[in-house]
Amino acid sequence: MKPNLERIPGNRDWVAQAILARAPQRVDQGFLDSLDPSASLALGRYGVRLATLALRETSIELLRRSLLATALAWCLQPEDERDVMVALALPWIVAQRLGASPATVFGTVADGLPDGPISTLMKDFGARKDITLAAFGWDLLATTDGPDFRPLL
Repeated sequence: MKPNLERIPGNRDWVAQAILARAPQRVDQGFLDSLDPSASLALGRYGVRLATLALRETSIELLRRSLLATALAWCLQPEDERDVMVALALPWIVAQRLGASPATVFGTVADGLPDGPISTLMKDFGARKDITLAAFGWDLLATTDGPDFRPLL
């Protein structure tokens, strides 16, 4: 399987960037209602791609943007909680590798979301201590451009 940055298209990153640029400090239902549900795919892809870039650039700010994009995608198009946790494993590992507390990084982003299942899941997942890439079906590999992730399946 190809690494994430190679297999996940970034051609709609601009959509996610525009949404994040106008997102309020505290996202509310009105903001979510202003978004086209079709933006979920662009936000989700951008979130995954940004987690890798955060690792490459050792940037907590990029990691927070990754989590916000991912959370907004799930707010627009809810998914099975297990699928959400598989995706959250990447930013959890990136936070840890950057020397940050995953609980703090996830909690900060979750605090800016409307109360509900997504913010609760992010806080709970960020506080976990048992996260490994292999347990969630991921592998970290070295590429010529820097580290990247790929699914094991």
